[in-house]
Amino acid sequence: MRSETARPTAEPDTTRQRDLVVLLVGLGVAVLLARVVAGVSRSGGIPSPVLQVLAADAAVWVPLVVGAGWVLRHTSRSAMTARLRIDLGDVVFGIGIVIICRVVDVALSIALTGSTGLAPAPSLGTPDTGLLVVSAIGVVLVSPFLEEVVFRGLFQRRLAAELTPRSRFLAVLLTAFLFALLHLLLGAASTPVGGFQVFVTTFLLGALTGTLVAMTDRIGGAVLAHVLFNAVAVVATWPR
Repeated sequence: MRSETARPTAEPDTTRQRDLVVLLVGLGVAVLLARVVAGVSRSGGIPSPVLQVLAADAAVWVPLVVGAGWVLRHTSRSAMTARLRIDLGDVVFGIGIVIICRVVDVALSIALTGSTGLAPAPSLGTPDTGLLVVSAIGVVLVSPFLEEVVFRGLFQRRLAAELTPRSRFLAVLLTAFLFALLHLLLGAASTPVGGFQVFVTTFLLGALTGTLVAMTDRIGGAVLAHVLFNAVAVVATWPR
């Protein structure tokens, strides 16, 4: 009688699943804190406009940093540096992504509102330069970097690892959907029409940057595209 060789049992990778849950919890906490801070600001609890912007940014950034820090706690510095590398191809594709997304955004804005949406907002008196600078730093530098690390660098990467090779494209689409949904929940638009425009544009941005990350296994190009995308809006709407 011949005994059968014991087959090794495949243990599920609970680490990736736990990382995905941690990132989702971080996003949920960010939305809740952002709404609390917005309510406090509206009630006059934070009188300074600059402090209001800093508090709103911190409400989102802190949970994302904590979540990303938990997921990256065992990742070597060299591995993180390699994923942030930017090649010439990343630059070319990143600029192409910005052009496509901005053209779509302007087309939607013209179709829905009759304007491009990239003109300076009318203001009474002298603009608060300090407020503008603080807002611009957050919008152009900090938020794009942190969001790309969390969404494309961590969430999409781990979600793709949980899927089969044929279905991994869903990781790009699902991450882009979550990315667009977060912007809606954070109040990026004040009207339903504006919300539709924001969702479509941010979903497209997330899908294209996600595709670039999936192709290169680096997030440097995605960060660059996100920075340039936001910078165009800041420069175009800067008070003159």
